Amino acid sequence: MGHVDMDIQQAISRCLAGERPAFAELHNAHAPGIGAFFLRSGFAPADAEDLTQETFMRAFRSLATFDADKAAFSTWLGTIAKNVARKQWQRRRPAQEIDDELAQDVLADENDPLADMADTETLDALVRCMEALDADLARLVRLRYVQALTTRGIAKELGIPESTARLRLADAHQRLQRCMKGKGFL
Repeated sequence: MGHVDMDIQQAISRCLAGERPAFAELHNAHAPGIGAFFLRSGFAPADAEDLTQETFMRAFRSLATFDADKAAFSTWLGTIAKNVARKQWQRRRPAQEIDDELAQDVLADENDPLADMADTETLDALVRCMEALDADLARLVRLRYVQALTTRGIAKELGIPESTARLRLADAHQRLQRCMKGKGFL
């Protein structure tokens, strides 16, 4: 077991013994990566924050079940985050309006959610580009990628023809792509 793994194992042991500072240590070490996972999954920053907190509440409640022989702590925590994301999507819309393929692509990502912390700059740029979109286009993007609605579900939600939803979504994609390129990404 490496030095970092030993530190995590010690923090877990201290958590299980009821030491509050150990909870803060684990949270502070892993919350940025979990938050980045939710942002990458398409959740708005405020929702990503809430879902990160929910992930840690669930993790701390079931900390005694963590087994370092089966997975790294970050992998175990990432699995909890994926389950939290899945439940959030299920709460938002009836199953027939959710794009199962999109949701499964995000949830099936086997990458450790904490491994891509370097992507924070990219995520920050994407958030700024989303904020630069007009409200209608930003809502379309959120309906598609946060709520994982199909084009038909978006059209129904907005009361517009499906072809209009498709065209507006394509426009939003183009604007986001131009914005990201302008910021040195893509």
